Amino acid sequence: MFTTATPRLRCLVAEPTDGTLVGYATCEPAISTWDGCEYLHMDCLYLRPGQRGLGLGPLLMDAVAAEARALGIAEIQWQTPVWNDGAIRFYRRQGARETDKLRFSRPSSSGPVGQ
Repeated sequence: MFTTATPRLRCLVAEPTDGTLVGYATCEPAISTWDGCEYLHMDCLYLRPGQRGLGLGPLLMDAVAAEARALGIAEIQWQTPVWNDGAIRFYRRQGARETDKLRFSRPSSSGPVGQ
């Protein structure tokens, strides 16, 4: 995913001067047929618990936004569980707005779920 001539998945890391990995954000371009446009899907933004509240989260969000701009993409989209109050507060402080949507998943095997 990372070593192709045009890698699809991007992983941006938070790494202090001592070289330890303390967080990351992963993202990839996607297409919304509903909106008729491309967006950058941020799949995950994570910081180790001891690294939260130090300003690294906004830096990772800025890095994702810079990646979108470099790709010529105007919007970033992502989701978080409704119970993740800390993430919801963080994203709102970053100027994000939430939309009402349910996310579904199911196995890709054939037949009804559960068989």
